[in-house]
Amino acid sequence: MPVPRFLFKARIAALPWSSSVCLLMVLAVSFHSGQAQQQTSKEAGRNQDEAIKLKAHLVTLDVMVKDNKGKYITDLKARDFAVSENGVPQVVEFFDPPLASGVGTGTPGTTEATRSSKPGVGPSNILSLVQRRATTDLTNMKQVREGTLKYIRERITDTDTVAVFGVSTDLRLLQPFTRDKAKLISAVENAYLLTASNKNLEQTQLAQDIERARAEAGGAGGGGLPASPGAAAQGRAGAEAMIAARALEQFIKLRSQLSAQQARPVLAALAALCEAQRSIPGKKTVVLFSQGFVAPTILDWQVQSVIDIANRSNVAIYIIDSAGLRTSAPLSTSPVPAAPLSGVSATMSIDSRMRAVGGEDVFDIVRHEGLNREYDILYRISGDTGGEFIKGTNDLFKGLDRIDQEIRSRYTLAYSSTDQNFDGRFRKIKVEVRRPDTRVASRSGYYANPDDEIVPLSPEDRKLLAGLPSIEANPALPLFLQLSPFRFKEGRYVVPLSIEVPPSAMQFDQRGNKRQVQFEVLGVVRQTPDKIVARLGGSFDIALTAEQYQAILNNNIFFRQDMELAPGTYSIELLFRDKLSGKMAGQKEALVLPEANVDFSTSGVVLSRQAAKYAPTAQGVDVLSQQGIQIRPFPSRQFRATENLIIFFELYNAAINSEMGKPLVRVTVTLLKDNRPVTKPMDYVLTETLTQPVPHLIFAKFINLAGLMPGNYTAAIEAKDTVTHKLVTQHVPFVIKQ
Repeated sequence: MPVPRFLFKARIAALPWSSSVCLLMVLAVSFHSGQAQQQTSKEAGRNQDEAIKLKAHLVTLDVMVKDNKGKYITDLKARDFAVSENGVPQVVEFFDPPLASGVGTGTPGTTEATRSSKPGVGPSNILSLVQRRATTDLTNMKQVREGTLKYIRERITDTDTVAVFGVSTDLRLLQPFTRDKAKLISAVENAYLLTASNKNLEQTQLAQDIERARAEAGGAGGGGLPASPGAAAQGRAGAEAMIAARALEQFIKLRSQLSAQQARPVLAALAALCEAQRSIPGKKTVVLFSQGFVAPTILDWQVQSVIDIANRSNVAIYIIDSAGLRTSAPLSTSPVPAAPLSGVSATMSIDSRMRAVGGEDVFDIVRHEGLNREYDILYRISGDTGGEFIKGTNDLFKGLDRIDQEIRSRYTLAYSSTDQNFDGRFRKIKVEVRRPDTRVASRSGYYANPDDEIVPLSPEDRKLLAGLPSIEANPALPLFLQLSPFRFKEGRYVVPLSIEVPPSAMQFDQRGNKRQVQFEVLGVVRQTPDKIVARLGGSFDIALTAEQYQAILNNNIFFRQDMELAPGTYSIELLFRDKLSGKMAGQKEALVLPEANVDFSTSGVVLSRQAAKYAPTAQGVDVLSQQGIQIRPFPSRQFRATENLIIFFELYNAAINSEMGKPLVRVTVTLLKDNRPVTKPMDYVLTETLTQPVPHLIFAKFINLAGLMPGNYTAAIEAKDTVTHKLVTQHVPFVIKQ
């Protein structure tokens, strides 16, 4: 029986969104300079308090204003703006005029901020150029290079702070933040020669880039990363170094490398770049060059997390289609807050409507604004963060020039919301200007998550999770759940979470010649009761052919999602809902991941009865695959005597046999029933070490169950390192059905 294509799998990275302040302080303690440590003046303390207040309590947004001819207006004052949230007027507590007005950085705490030209002030225009090499063909990299080089030469000034990054399976720091055009030009030219190839090289390079950023931080202004957000705001060089170092550190925590999903690394990269700038004042922009990527429904929550992080940090994300002019462009279906040019209308002149600006004419943009775009991640991320998706041009300089005009025309406003109940609901923001014949463009709102929480949960989600104990005690359908930790790089783990639900408990609707099933999976990973580090699940609506329906009956409804987690103690809360019948089930599981050490050990054991061909991709090898075969876990652990029992696990830190030059591990498997052996011990010898993502041996064998009676069984597994004589044992229960 072929494996149906609707067996869902994804990997989520553990997203410690709420740990940014702690991370900043840890870095500060480790790398702060003596000079920063001795800073005790009243002015420094006041600036630090103001910077922290700006981060912790104010809703910050960028605003652009045009006249009726489409020209940017850059001479407005704070008193010219009126801001309301859900219809309630708000008091503007921070105002920063546009860069195009020719003055420096605004200050919090005043409604008519003045700008300062003192050399100690932090960067006012912070620009991150990100090349998505994994989704950009080499033939298109040339136009990315040429457009970027022209932009740097003609538009970047000595007051702009710019860095160049590359993303494929890891985040590469091609050039730390600098005002040196020669360094930026060299980085862009060298990036053209790089490929999205060697995974090992990239992982090594990431660590080297972090050390490089730290070294540059140590040489900027006398040593080390700033000791606080306030200290960072006082020193340009220190602030720039902190952004680069924090971005790379955050990426390690946020990234995920999913073999079947190209979206994951770039989402982690965007989130890391935005989170790294949260406490830094100024106009902050990320420009991503990409040919596009698809984020499936199960990743929707993380797409929203990226948007929330960007909005909380007030970073506008612009995306330029590096493929250039296409014959057609994908359109999708999700309402998105208005993009910066959404104020244009058919009242504009025919010439304005037809003239291309940065590769896309105004009429095109208006047409897209009226469409739903749920699955078009490029429009969604850029539009929801106050940026824009620019496509349809082979001259990428036009797009960069258009972005540059918007960057230099932004006002930055901030206010303390009159509604301090951060319940996760979406709040609409309306910005008006007290000047006739003007049009205002800004973000249309934000999700009111608590300041230290970024994993989005709707009020309905929170209500469902609050009812988990009752649902778990009285399930309306059977639910089987399994967690199987495997070691990953940098001492972290990949933990496949698998669930099964018997189809007999589900409702199927007949629609034409297909049967339809609809279900929803909602879960969270908690590190403490108040700290959610990741969200799980998605919503699924599947139409099954007769063959697929029969496969479901034989194999159960199956869902898999991989988590990337650091060592620690977690609790997993999971809900499953049949949307057609309304039946629900839930489970709460504890998960303890110890610190990785050098002892001989094994991963969790996965039992299966099904395997399929698997082709590794550039994103890495799936942890449940071996020699082109992928194992499908069976959390129910229910088998028939006519089937084979597949046993799969990894072994770590086996010693090298001096004569063979390889490890020599003996694995013995015995099947028990009522604690008595029903099979002879079966011995296997393992010698071949795989190096990725960490050195390990794989045990992947099948045992024929023919002749065994129905009942409860245990697979007794012994793994012995014959060099050190260390022994690891595991006992895994399973059932043989009638």
